[in-house]
Amino acid sequence: MSNTPEATVDKPYRIQTAAGYRKYLCSGLYLPSVTTVLSATESEKSKAGLRTWQANNPGALEEASTRGSAIHLACENYLRGLPPGVPDQYQDFWNGISQYLDWFDVLHWSERPLRPDWNHLRSDDREVAYVWSTEHRYAGCPDLVGEVGGVRVIADFKTSNAPYCSQFPQRGDRIGFGGFRKYTKCAQQLAAYRLALEERTGYHCDVALIIVSTPETTQGIFIDGDQLDLHESRFLKRAEQFHNIAGNNEVEDSSSQGVQEQNEPAESSEGLAEYQ
Repeated sequence: MSNTPEATVDKPYRIQTAAGYRKYLCSGLYLPSVTTVLSATESEKSKAGLRTWQANNPGALEEASTRGSAIHLACENYLRGLPPGVPDQYQDFWNGISQYLDWFDVLHWSERPLRPDWNHLRSDDREVAYVWSTEHRYAGCPDLVGEVGGVRVIADFKTSNAPYCSQFPQRGDRIGFGGFRKYTKCAQQLAAYRLALEERTGYHCDVALIIVSTPETTQGIFIDGDQLDLHESRFLKRAEQFHNIAGNNEVEDSSSQGVQEQNEPAESSEGLAEYQ
């Protein structure tokens, strides 16, 4: 990043801490990723439920992450006019996505900036790109920023075994509740990206779009500005909570040692395997 102090030039731009937190080097500080903040501030009940699900479904988390990375790459290729290159085993998750990508008249960001005045959001080695908030101390990589009929849209791609649900489900609807939980988490994620992007560039997104692919269907869920403001306030409370937890600010200063360089896929493919 062009505003990174000279003393940090040789530091990795993306790391994973001893606690498993993904952090990005921004303005001389290692800031936690948006999904790290969201995962770390889940309720203890939710964390316990995820641990139980992982124990009962060995390998499922890794498989979902691999699937999500494949679909993200396919979306990126498609938007650049290249063959999507979707592996056969994930073809069902790709079918139907392109219709939503075709909505975009203008593209400003697809995993990385596509306009020169945003190149300061790329690391100096050009390997990663992300937005960040120095005020609220977090960072992350949006999937897509563009315009649909003049409306500024920030979008995220998700793969799931069941649909997302933007309305609170009826009592006893476990699948619906799972879909609503994933929707609210993604909505907060997009609201956080929107705020950080505006802080870094002055570009304000009017709405957000969640593109969800399942083996049976594909969804395009819009979130209007008022709802994004609500999700933003909820995320900022969680960011404050994260930084108030003892130990979560480890290696906040980029001069600290004892971290490993993060060579995993960018944040957009992190946290894709919400348990069903």
